Amino acid sequence: MLKVSTQYTDYYKFKNLSGFKKLKHFVSSRINKTETQTLTNFNISLESYMKPDEILANRKTLSKSLDIPLENFVIQNQVHGDTVSVINETYKGKGVYMHQNALQNSDSMITDKKGICLFLLAGDCMPILIYDRKKEIIGAAHSGWKGTVLKIAQKTVAKMIENYNSSPEDIFVGIGPSISVKNYEVGDNVVKAVKETFGTTQNYLEFNNVTGKYHFNLWYSAKYQLTEIGIPENNIEFPGFCTFENNDLFFSARQKDTGRFGAGIMLI
Repeated sequence: MLKVSTQYTDYYKFKNLSGFKKLKHFVSSRINKTETQTLTNFNISLESYMKPDEILANRKTLSKSLDIPLENFVIQNQVHGDTVSVINETYKGKGVYMHQNALQNSDSMITDKKGICLFLLAGDCMPILIYDRKKEIIGAAHSGWKGTVLKIAQKTVAKMIENYNSSPEDIFVGIGPSISVKNYEVGDNVVKAVKETFGTTQNYLEFNNVTGKYHFNLWYSAKYQLTEIGIPENNIEFPGFCTFENNDLFFSARQKDTGRFGAGIMLI
């Protein structure tokens, strides 16, 4: 991933998506710069420890740093499901100023409309940004363990194929900072769900002798379901960051953060 430093904050871009001129995308960090110091409270979640006006100030700062009007963002009420929403201009501004106004019961969005920023919240779950370079279609999927075993990333691509006749070989994917297998201890319920979805635990789960628990490999699981639907492995960029280990840069639920960073994608 590529780091972009601005006057107000630092954000990141995927190398594989950065070469497309008709596309804007980003992954925010927790870095908040003032005139006198650098802080780590650049939280953009209205469901967190900070006051709503502080969150809105951060969202406005992010908007200014990216040169994307805040009213062009669409934010979901993420529920760890597998619903993929098709977005048009009427959705602009949803969830930006009030959580209650967010797009309900949705964990993934796709659109062919320009000027709409599909925006995800994350804090250990995978923020997945998707771009069809030929048909000019974008997608954004939020995938924790539940979304991963529901194959939300694959279902997002399937929806792009169904709605817009996308070809998998034309699709590029960036998987944002998220928790690595080393730090993602899971319980028996996740082990069972992985077996039911993927038919095996090999590569998806690793037994950790130190913790005495299985650890879930989100990144491998995402790669499998994306390549299974036909996306070339070389078109998929994996995160250079584990949120748990890089907690100074990104919020992490496993580090007991209630704050969240964000990831967005927009056609221009």
